[in-house]
Formats: sequence, structure tokens, C-alpha cells
Amino acid sequence: MTTSSYQMREMRLSDLPAVNRVLTKAFTSARLEEGYKNVFVPACHLSFLEMYLSGLPRACFVMEYKGNLIGYSFARLWGKVGWIGPVSIIPAHQNKKLGREIMRSTIRALQETGAQVLGLETAPRNYRNLGFYSKLGFRPGKLTLDLIKRVPPVALEVLPSNFEVRFYSQADPAERTRLLSAAEALARENDAQLTLGAEMDRIDRFKFGDTMFVFEAGKLRACMLGHTETYFAEEPARYLKIILMVLPPDWRELPGQAVSLLNSWAMHKSLDTVCVRAPLRYHRAYRKLLALGFRVFHAEMRMTLKGHHETADPKNFYLSKWE
Repeated sequence: MTTSSYQMREMRLSDLPAVNRVLTKAFTSARLEEGYKNVFVPACHLSFLEMYLSGLPRACFVMEYKGNLIGYSFARLWGKVGWIGPVSIIPAHQNKKLGREIMRSTIRALQETGAQVLGLETAPRNYRNLGFYSKLGFRPGKLTLDLIKRVPPVALEVLPSNFEVRFYSQADPAERTRLLSAAEALARENDAQLTLGAEMDRIDRFKFGDTMFVFEAGKLRACMLGHTETYFAEEPARYLKIILMVLPPDWRELPGQAVSLLNSWAMHKSLDTVCVRAPLRYHRAYRKLLALGFRVFHAEMRMTLKGHHETADPKNFYLSKWE
């Protein structure tokens, strides 16, 4: 899109400071409208935005007005699972169909990559966003809930001797190849469209976290990608944020053992809380986490584009964060 005043183009690394300023203005305004008590959204670490941009640069865009950046969109792709966010247009330039244009370009770019699942997450109380995305062809699904659990201040449960834990950051190149192969096979058991390797590499490269692999008798039984660093300077360093967690379809008692290992991971990083986003579509996994002592902390609404809905079995333990 190009007019005498507005221009849209692919995002560049040099745009990130301006993108950060727009993000703060737009999300602070949205939180004020939504009725939050603490409305100010601080600027992100630029390295965090760089990590997001590196995921799929050709599907990330900026909108400029007379040479000044006034909007942006990010997109990510995990195999053929694509999602959009965050997206913002500063309040002074809203209601001019700019958001629609930048979203359509982002959707088109994701479709051109072959994305079979395509969605986003937004605040369920933000009726403007729900209406805006619905007009673009997105359909509301079930809520996704952030669940948190404090790490016990006592010695943690010892796992059976046939369990082995490996971290991606600690593996040599040969072992990384083995871990990646096992992780991709586990991912496909849950969702034929899902791959994990690029995101594991990205988290490791930007030093924002790690990937934990849990083996039982030599077979991979859980793969958990987590962020351990803060997203902005004012954020307290207390959360292990699990952005993707997959267990085999016959998971049974594995969640309890996986949570024990997440507690250990958090303690090792001097973090006191584990946070997991649970899409309610995966209802058995959500109920299991509640039974394990997690509590609801925050809610988002997951929406998927018509013709690009999730197809993974809702009984699976397949938790992901599209944000």
C-alpha cells in the first residue's frame, strides 16, 4: 500500500526502536480503554523484538506516515502453524483502514509460506479487536489461559532413574541433531503441521531461554520451550514462561513429572514461578494443570482464520502461546 501520505513495507532491523515506541503507545491506549488499573505498557528489550522479527521477516510489516513509523505487524511460523502478533497502529492514525491493510499483507505473506494453521490471540474484553479481526475472516475459538504455579521452596521430587533430562543449549552439534529429530517426531504426533527446530534455535541464539527434553527409557516423552529472560526492563525476573509444550498422546501421568522438572528448571534460573499458556481447546491438559496446582492468572481469546483452523486432537497435551 502506497499513497501520498502512507506507505507500507517490510520491517527492517533498524525499525525496531520506532516499533517499540508505537507498541508502548498503542498498547497503553488499549489497556486504558479496556479498564485496566495499571495501564502503562513499557518498551520491550530491543533484543526481544529482534528475536520476533527474525522468525519470519517477510511477513512482518511497518506502516509509515510522511516518513514516520505509525504502525507495525509481526508474524511467526512453526512449520505450517502461523500466527500474527503483536500488531499496532498508534491511536492518532486508527480508524483509517490502515490496520486492515497491514493485516491483509501479513495474512497473505503467511499463506504464501504454506501456513495451514493461521491465527492470533487478543484480549477477550477488547470488543473492538474482536470485531476488527472477525471482519478479516478470523473466528473466535475458546479462551487461552495463562496458568501460574509458584515453585515450591522445598526439595523437589526425585524422578525415576529411567528418566533423563537434556537441554538444547548444552548439547553439542551431533546431539542437537538427535534431539531435534526426536522433537520433530513428537511434534508430529500432536499436530502434523507443527515443527520446533527453528524456534529452538532462535531461543538459543538470542539467549532468551532454552528447550528441555525429557526422555523415559531412551524415548522422548516431553519437549518444553521456555523463556527465562524478561521482555522489558521493568518486568520482575521471576517467571519461567513456557511458550510451547508437547507430550505424547498417551501422556497419562507424565504432566506431573514434567511440572516437577519445570520447577527444577525455574529454581536453577532463580525464578520463583512457572507460567504456562493453556488453550482451552486442549481441555484435558487444562484440567490436569489445575489438578497439579496451577491457577488462572490471565485470559486471551484465540482466533483462527477461516480455512486455517487448528486440527490437532483436543485430547492431546499440546500447549502453545501465540503472542
